[in-house]
Amino acid sequence: MKKSNNISLKNDYAFTQIMKQPKILRGFLSSILHIPPEKIGTIHIKDRHLSKDLLEGKLSILDLYTVVEGTGKINIEMKVLPYAHWDRRSLSYLAKVYTQDLKSGEAYANCVKAIHISILGFNQLTDTDYFYSSFHMREDSRHSLYSDQWEVHVIELPKLNSSKVKEEHKKLYQWACFICAEREEERAMIEKDPYIEEAIRELELLERDPERMDEYLFRQKNLSDYVTQMEYSRKEGEYTKVIDLVQKKMQRGKTEAEIADALEEDPQTIASICRMIILYPSSSKEEIYKAWQNKPGTD
Repeated sequence: MKKSNNISLKNDYAFTQIMKQPKILRGFLSSILHIPPEKIGTIHIKDRHLSKDLLEGKLSILDLYTVVEGTGKINIEMKVLPYAHWDRRSLSYLAKVYTQDLKSGEAYANCVKAIHISILGFNQLTDTDYFYSSFHMREDSRHSLYSDQWEVHVIELPKLNSSKVKEEHKKLYQWACFICAEREEERAMIEKDPYIEEAIRELELLERDPERMDEYLFRQKNLSDYVTQMEYSRKEGEYTKVIDLVQKKMQRGKTEAEIADALEEDPQTIASICRMIILYPSSSKEEIYKAWQNKPGTD
């Protein structure tokens, strides 16, 4: 049987396609919630679209939203690239999941426990090097549980190799490594259980399905385009700051060499920027950056 060796579960489409399979999801949830897989209740995959915010009209879309009988509502989010205020976004989603099925006049006793699982390709928590953190609502001094109705679980993939794995998290560590793996050789090194084996078989089915592979590759292209755009924006922001400083120093009569020395920048780069500023004296720093970028020989 052909092995899957190119598909990344960090692709949101692939992640959803694989993890929405009940047996696979059962094994993954067991590793986080410490419930034996056979004791996890029936899993119901729900619509990923949550109700709109009343104030902003914002539609929230989850990667995977499930209701697990006897456990609660569980939403799982895979996010590869850094996201500003991820903590606030996850809490917003958690609040929606918790309340969206409560009808007007219905007793609060009917609220169902809500669990949010974040799988991140970036480091969100600055106070730990450990790959996994779980959060509950506890009193600051006594640490007594205020309510068991909300849980947040965070898996930070860049931290997988930064510390020794605790015994109780070994299964979860295997799943995190599996999610990170992108080639057959990487997956071969992971200690497997029947649930991860099932996930590998599902990956192989996905790889042999032309329609699903088209969707997977389309998502990969979008991700690559986004990364490229973000890199361009970051570079533009950095260079427009340099251009602004160069303009000010030129106005004070500083030479190209003096400016390069003061800014600790490459003299040829500064000389090139100075020429653009002289050519376009009335242009904004953003316009000068674009002109400088389009100049032959400029990176």
